[in-house]
Amino acid sequence: MNVRRKLYDYLVQRPGGATSSELLGLLFASGVAATNRAGSTPEFGGRFLHSALGTDPHFYYEPSTDCWHVTAHTSLHQDLANATFVVVDLETTGLKPGPAAITEIAAIQVTNGQFAAEFDALVNPGRKVPMAITQLTGITDDMLRDQPRIDTIFPQLHAFLGSSVVVAHNADFDLRFLNFDAHRLLSAPLLNPSLCTLKLARRLLPRLRSRSLDAVAAHLGVSCLNRHRALGDARTTAEIFLILLEQLAAHSVTTVGQLLDFQHTAHDGRRFEFFVPRSTLNHIPESPGVYRMLDGEGHLLYIGKAKNLRRRVNSYFTNSSSHTDKVLDLVHTVREVTYDQTGSELEAALREAELIRTLKPPYNRLSKHLPRVAFLKLTVGNPYPRLGLTAKPGRDRSFYIGPFRSREFATKAQRLLARLFGLRICLENLTPAPTVTPCLTGQIGACTSPCADRVSREDYTTQVATFLRFLNGEDTSFRDDLVGKRDRFAADLRFESAARLQKDIHLLDQILHVHSKLHWIVTRANAFLLLPSREAGAAQAYLVLNGRLIAGGLVRTREDILPFAALTLERFARDRDRPLRPEEIDSSVILAAWLRDPERSQGAVFSLDTPTICDDRMEEIESAMRDLQRLERDT
Repeated sequence: MNVRRKLYDYLVQRPGGATSSELLGLLFASGVAATNRAGSTPEFGGRFLHSALGTDPHFYYEPSTDCWHVTAHTSLHQDLANATFVVVDLETTGLKPGPAAITEIAAIQVTNGQFAAEFDALVNPGRKVPMAITQLTGITDDMLRDQPRIDTIFPQLHAFLGSSVVVAHNADFDLRFLNFDAHRLLSAPLLNPSLCTLKLARRLLPRLRSRSLDAVAAHLGVSCLNRHRALGDARTTAEIFLILLEQLAAHSVTTVGQLLDFQHTAHDGRRFEFFVPRSTLNHIPESPGVYRMLDGEGHLLYIGKAKNLRRRVNSYFTNSSSHTDKVLDLVHTVREVTYDQTGSELEAALREAELIRTLKPPYNRLSKHLPRVAFLKLTVGNPYPRLGLTAKPGRDRSFYIGPFRSREFATKAQRLLARLFGLRICLENLTPAPTVTPCLTGQIGACTSPCADRVSREDYTTQVATFLRFLNGEDTSFRDDLVGKRDRFAADLRFESAARLQKDIHLLDQILHVHSKLHWIVTRANAFLLLPSREAGAAQAYLVLNGRLIAGGLVRTREDILPFAALTLERFARDRDRPLRPEEIDSSVILAAWLRDPERSQGAVFSLDTPTICDDRMEEIESAMRDLQRLERDT
């Protein structure tokens, strides 16, 4: 019967069993559909399954958990405390069985939470050991020359494994090699259930950035003795396994079957499954770019950017407790991944923003792709301008300051500037009246309280003008007065007051530095950028006008730069007197955040104040290009 075959194949992959509702959902697309189609009540759904499976000896039902199992997994219902595991580690001549072969095998039996017997053997692989492998493991051709071949060792290992659960770190690697030889020598793969400590670590240690054997061992306080030898790594893996077993009690994992299921279960309780071939994921390049995820009908689901495409895309298809429910839904739905390589991470970010804006994929959240920076906004068009916070510039003609590295820093800057210059930060549209009671900021004197008509419009305008002159470096007297006041406090031994003023001065200097360096981006983002390239003897060039990426490409000589200069001359004046358009705002935020990051210091940035600036500064641009080409050769 097709239904029984489908349910049997499903349950074979789930040693812990599956509930009735899960099986009905498998048959009828969803739990809701199942109850509707199977008879509109859960009771009828249960009777349906008992009718289909109850008399079949390949299945059995556990009423206490409402779970169905295949009888082949009966032995997996034993308690973890009574189970026997065998921890395995291999050393090989390479990564792919066939071209590569096993050079060393180690296995450790773990019973009742204790190490029992050990198995350890060197294996003659029948081929030379690459120098890189020898340098990593210390295993040489001389060590293996007189050792037995795998045909002799494998039957001994097979007997040692018995019917135990095989445990390994990155078990897929070890099992590929073991099953390659099992097929050749036994005409069948190993039938032992397998457990991967790497997958367990992803579930149980979600905040750990790396789950390599070294990283997990260091995090758990396990010593790595005789690293990259089979027995040393097997002992380290076994120690890690015992520690992770203790942590599983908090997840109500008590049987072997539940443990085997746990390694494949996402945090939402569903089995972590994906349908993009692993071979496809492994062939994605390790370069910057933009990737797209599509469903089975080719519909676009999600767009993202990456500094390393392979690492970023593969992170979705790795079971991790850090995945949100939305990401898990996406992973279950994706059937295809496509990508475009870009010359740099910056280009990838700009391309991503443009694609999301135009294509609006359903799994992309609004503005989620933008850098987490913040700006101060002075609403100069308001009769009583307000100094507020915003995540990105708008289409209005407000005066923007930033970007600051975080909203927290921007909030500190807002409060200091408002207090020092008497500016309002309240959200209300003011109708000044003497009867209005000022907010707390006004009551403590940190604002001149235009709402309560305590300052005239002319005087408030003067406050704003003083603030803008200070920001633009036209008037340093305000800072000079603060420095003088700080020094007087220090001379009078009022050190706490002097320290508070010094803190304000330091914050002011940080604000002025950001404004002087990046203000041109948020007013009109025109720039020619040169960045390091992956290609020797070249630099990556970008032309950004009005916050939009106009052109990009590799440059090696002056002739390669000339087309960028011609484009600047042709397109510089377009919309120069208009505020940023919606499609330009996100790009200006990305560019501003990218330029304020100190890690970008290897590149060269030329702000374009006039349409002929590239021609006027050609020698300077050529010099920067040669420096970047030299940097590429040196690295």
